[in-house]
Amino acid sequence: MTLPRLYLRLLLAVTLPLILVTSTLLPVLHMHMETRLNGIQAEAKAVLRVGEDALVRDINETLNYALAISEMPTLQQQLSSQPPSIDHLLSHRDPSQLATFLSTLISHSPRYSKLVLIDNQGNEVLRAPQGAKTDPRFGYHNHAHTDYFKGANELFQRDIYISPPGRNLQYELLSGEMIPVVNVATPIFDAAGERQGVVLLSLNWQHLTRSLYQSMQIDPKASVLLADAQGRWLLTQDTQQFPHISFGDNFASAAGESWPLIRRQDEGYVTFDNHLLGFQTEDIRTQRYSGLAGRIFSDSDNLPWVLGVSLPTPSWKSLFKQETTVLWFLGLIYATAVAFGVYWAFSSHQQRKLRNNTQRQAAEVRDLYENAPCGYHSLNEDCIVIKMNQTELNWLGYSANDVIDRLHYREVISPDTRDAFDTAFANVKNGKQDEAECTLTTRDGGCRHVVIHASGYRHKGRFIHSRATVFDLTERKQLEEKLRAQAMTDPLTGVFNRRYLQAQAAIEMSRGLRHNTPLSLIAIDIDHFKLINDEYGHDAGDEVLKHFTHVMMGLLRQEDLLCRVGGEEFAILLPNTAIAQASQIAERIRATIENTHVPIEHEGGKQTLHITASFGVTHISPQETTLKAALKRADTGLYEAKETGRNRIVIKEN
Repeated sequence: MTLPRLYLRLLLAVTLPLILVTSTLLPVLHMHMETRLNGIQAEAKAVLRVGEDALVRDINETLNYALAISEMPTLQQQLSSQPPSIDHLLSHRDPSQLATFLSTLISHSPRYSKLVLIDNQGNEVLRAPQGAKTDPRFGYHNHAHTDYFKGANELFQRDIYISPPGRNLQYELLSGEMIPVVNVATPIFDAAGERQGVVLLSLNWQHLTRSLYQSMQIDPKASVLLADAQGRWLLTQDTQQFPHISFGDNFASAAGESWPLIRRQDEGYVTFDNHLLGFQTEDIRTQRYSGLAGRIFSDSDNLPWVLGVSLPTPSWKSLFKQETTVLWFLGLIYATAVAFGVYWAFSSHQQRKLRNNTQRQAAEVRDLYENAPCGYHSLNEDCIVIKMNQTELNWLGYSANDVIDRLHYREVISPDTRDAFDTAFANVKNGKQDEAECTLTTRDGGCRHVVIHASGYRHKGRFIHSRATVFDLTERKQLEEKLRAQAMTDPLTGVFNRRYLQAQAAIEMSRGLRHNTPLSLIAIDIDHFKLINDEYGHDAGDEVLKHFTHVMMGLLRQEDLLCRVGGEEFAILLPNTAIAQASQIAERIRATIENTHVPIEHEGGKQTLHITASFGVTHISPQETTLKAALKRADTGLYEAKETGRNRIVIKEN
């Protein structure tokens, strides 16, 4: 070999390995960066879940607290016994025993700043804690012009109105400190159902956001975000990433182009100032916040809120700074590659090629066996594992040392599928090929559905070991479960269908019989639906059905079951609900639907349809074993409602 040729081979031996190593490592490093980013996203999602749980818990406790106070008999009696005269109210300022009791409750709860009892004319009847100063904007203790009094004064029993943070009484003086508050108001009804007034409970917004902030400040590098739908900042604490934004400031302007992206999604991630901002919307009017409440009302222009957490995004600089072993690893790889190339330049090309081919093929075969997408194992005649690839080991959660020549494979087969495995293994030992669908029990107690195809290796008529291929059926099982769920759901409206209603009704009827709790059923039919389809087309009819379903879902409790049982016919199963309560629920839905207008596209323009519905209400007796009779009674009431003028409710007793 001439000297110039040797130089050329040395040059190639150095440059080619460097290029090959770089092209190989770049995808790995990019994958590592993606893994770090996914980890940050997962961390942000976990922190958001913690914050959501804290927010839901605090709001639910506040709503339930307000409801509990509004239903106190002594408080209802206090309202009914107060004379309506303002002069008389001002002349009776000595705190009563009730006022003292409520003042004690409020004073010992840092979550609340005050509690006010208001009569139907907006006059303040009672205030806790006693001696608290009344805001000068309320001359003569009158609240009639406030948003919370107007909002609560129009609600049904157990409904709640919540003022946006800082609205009306934007700040209050509490323990010498000005704090923002959120006013929670609910109407008070006496035992006869007569409206007596309103309970106002002011929530210390600074205390709530401090609790939220502390629950989400898991990582010292994390910054917490809470803003309303208009982009106003709702936190009262300083954050690391947003130190210059205070309560009530315009966060939308500071966020710039990121804010429209946040407002267009219910949840997601955006990049903001080299930080990953994970966010999700929180609407206090939704059912998961209702607790014991009926419906929750607030100003729609301030909702939903945006809850977020910001974490620093990973970069190449931070990667190499935090993981110096990566730099050493890269240097070692490049040094090894260069040394390997120099060695190749001075060695026999043919011998090197043969040796590399042999090593590569052996590694590929080994890798193919160990990391195949399916599992492989071999068992001796006593069903002891003598060989198992890494894929199946990973499935089971064991190492090779835990399994080889130690594990009786039958121990990882679930008891309910063990007979099928025993039958198949017996056939394999007798020289036959066989298969069995089994459930493997992993080391951590999990389950994996598999099918095992096996054959036996025999020598001189004697069984030596089995050779089995194991295929994972978990995704197929999950798909089957998904298809089963789809079979129970109406594809147009997204609610459950008649089949699911009948299945769930059997469960609720059995539960009601065991616990002696009432169960009611409402049948609903949209009035003149055929005329809508005939005049405006089926697309308009579909929009009416979807809008109708959406409105009803917003009026029901979480445990109530809404199903579409026919074209325009729906049914609602109401667990733990007497027929009188079911009638009230039906009336609330009827009144809301009557005031609902559905926008549709017709003949190239937009129109609005006014719709109504008819209702049949019945109670399901504990002696009934199926839903058939109750459905028939509810349908009878429904048809009677339609025959007597529609847009009405007919109750059918057993």
